Amino acid sequence: MKRLSFFKALRPSEAIEDEVELDITPLMNIFIILVAFLISMAIFTKLAIVEFSLPPNVDSTMNTSDQKPAPKLTVRLDKNYIGIVLGDALLDSLPVADNAYPFDSLAARLMVRSNENDYKGEIVVASVDQVSFKLIVHAMDICRNSGFEKVGLSSATSDPGAGQ
Repeated sequence: MKRLSFFKALRPSEAIEDEVELDITPLMNIFIILVAFLISMAIFTKLAIVEFSLPPNVDSTMNTSDQKPAPKLTVRLDKNYIGIVLGDALLDSLPVADNAYPFDSLAARLMVRSNENDYKGEIVVASVDQVSFKLIVHAMDICRNSGFEKVGLSSATSDPGAGQ
């Protein structure tokens, strides 16, 4: 008697050959959406760069002169005021009212100060800890726009003119 078989015996290689069909259309759709999203985000990204240089390493063998270095004009950012300082002398004090820093007045005063003396285009922006970085960068931009090409960055420690 002959047995009836409901299943056709297939060899493994034939089964794999018949069943393999790779559809990459959904993957391509995802890539198209992802590329459009990344391009749209790249357009709205703004990169701001502040260029400044660190002072060179100074040790005791490099300082052979007995002269004191000339004091630099300094913009001091505080919670209560913006000060323009030369050495220990407070030249200008612009009060901060309701957390609104008087940057317009600072720009005008820096223009006057830059024409008074030859500061060689150098200025230092010094800030206390409570001032936000955005305000410090804005002050550096104002200094640069007022004609000071070399803008340094420092931390403010003591109140100028306090001992006077």
